Amino acid sequence: MDALLNRRPPTSFEQLRDNPLLFLARKAYYLGINRLSLPVPSSSPVRIVCISDTHSSHAEIPSLPEGDILIHAGDLTHSGTPKELQSALQWLADQPHPYKIYIAGNHDQALDGPSADLASLLDAFPSLTYLHESSITLTIRGRSLHIYGSPLTPKHGSWPFQYPRNALERAHWSEIPPHTDVLVTHGPPAYHADGGSGCAGLLAALWNVRPRLHVFGHIHAARVLRMLPGRRRRPHMSGSVLELEDGGILSLSYWESGDEV
Repeated sequence: MDALLNRRPPTSFEQLRDNPLLFLARKAYYLGINRLSLPVPSSSPVRIVCISDTHSSHAEIPSLPEGDILIHAGDLTHSGTPKELQSALQWLADQPHPYKIYIAGNHDQALDGPSADLASLLDAFPSLTYLHESSITLTIRGRSLHIYGSPLTPKHGSWPFQYPRNALERAHWSEIPPHTDVLVTHGPPAYHADGGSGCAGLLAALWNVRPRLHVFGHIHAARVLRMLPGRRRRPHMSGSVLELEDGGILSLSYWESGDEV
């Protein structure tokens, strides 16, 4: 299990050896992406701290950076037991961030239990917001942010919160509200920090919705932070700290926590 949860990312040589054409195409594509400039900062940015795939190791995580919003993109637990989940949620609730949001990951089986048990568990942590194909609107210093979260990932094994790759309609990506500013999913879109396992349906939804920020995890060896061009600048990222401006991102600083399957 340790080899699964702590896989090293493939080296550039391994990527080139496995698929030379794809390796060169990606290098060319991101050469242009990496030249995007950040907007000029204002006096009141919204700061978001993003983590994912802590897998019951939260006690070993150093102090999190300060921020207005803390987002956990799923896989809070290792084995998915109620005891593990309660411990992870208590740790999350103890963080000082004014707003704390989380979604489930495929390891978080306790969040896939009977509705009565789930309601009781969620009620025990009123300072946390759990998103399951649902949204919340936060107003911070006069700015409203619409945040949508979904735990769903393409099927791999017998984990919960999955859908068949040949039945993308069961992922309900078309239900992401068009005004979403921050999208939180457990899994990545195709071709972006996905280790070859991303969802093409999610990618298509991103091009339609174009959130300012997409936070995801799931693929441990593919953690990265990127700015992408489009109607609104929007980063794909994991384990990072950022500050949001009306025009996009004010500042980015990498903070490693994780990203996985």
